[in-house]
Amino acid sequence: MKSHLLFLVVTLILSACAPTADPPAATETLTPTSAIVPTSTSTRTLTPNPPTRAPSATPDYEATMDPIADAVKTAGVPRLYASYPSPDGQWRAEIIIYDCVQVGELDSNAYEELRLIEVSTGETEVVDSQLQYCGGLGAAGLDGRFWSDNSRYFYYTDAREGVPDGGCGYWEPSLRRLDTADASKGELGMGPLSPDETKLATWQDSDIVVWSLDEGEIGRAPALPADVVRGPVAWSPDGEALIYLQTEDYCFPFGTSYVVRLDLPELEPELLIESSEPAFIDVTWDQQDRIRLSDEEGNAWTYDFETGELQPGP
Repeated sequence: MKSHLLFLVVTLILSACAPTADPPAATETLTPTSAIVPTSTSTRTLTPNPPTRAPSATPDYEATMDPIADAVKTAGVPRLYASYPSPDGQWRAEIIIYDCVQVGELDSNAYEELRLIEVSTGETEVVDSQLQYCGGLGAAGLDGRFWSDNSRYFYYTDAREGVPDGGCGYWEPSLRRLDTADASKGELGMGPLSPDETKLATWQDSDIVVWSLDEGEIGRAPALPADVVRGPVAWSPDGEALIYLQTEDYCFPFGTSYVVRLDLPELEPELLIESSEPAFIDVTWDQQDRIRLSDEEGNAWTYDFETGELQPGP
């Protein structure tokens, strides 16, 4: 009897010490979730917005060097969000998403990459990335916008979804530009394309900057006045001039508003309107000889360049 019990004990000890089989290696599966067509349109927020729950981005640093990003990539399965071929077919930009996974005891994180692929060789480089805190507040998410006609530059945003935390007043997702010559990237600011889609006008700190999509910066002009809140920018129908609007405050009541015109190529600011009653918060340029304005109460106005008259109505 004692020998039988001794045999069972030895058998159990040997079973516990036996090595277990390694788990199968994870394979990368990239499944397109949408057929995204690059677009030149952008989102403008002109009225107070309640906080929107969306993944919030980390501060601007290389997320690929962050251990949390590594943990998300290890635990998650990558998927292809969108693919953007260059006009000449030499390049392809891809956005890869690792969806939210639990990292640690409390936080859930997601991670995204912008990859640049040389089509002829298949060589791939991660040129930008973003680590996100799921369920946070703010704007986040990589999204392609358009290529330059010469295929040198790829324009994209890192604010695909949501709005800035507590934001109100004017806001558009800021644009970034990837240079395929050296895989460098730069922040351009927020602003619209020209009607012929060859130029871009953006706010950079206290300057309005005009860009050629193919060549780079054309020129810049300091804001007039300099110490107020940046607002919407509108191109003339012929793409040879700009209007921009500024206000004293970010949110209602917006205080005094300023409407300024810039003509290319001189970019000399001309103050057209300074008004607090009404205070204007949006501007469009629908006809060559006039602009349309909206005030903080939702009323429409027009301004005629020939007469210099500001009139209520559509």
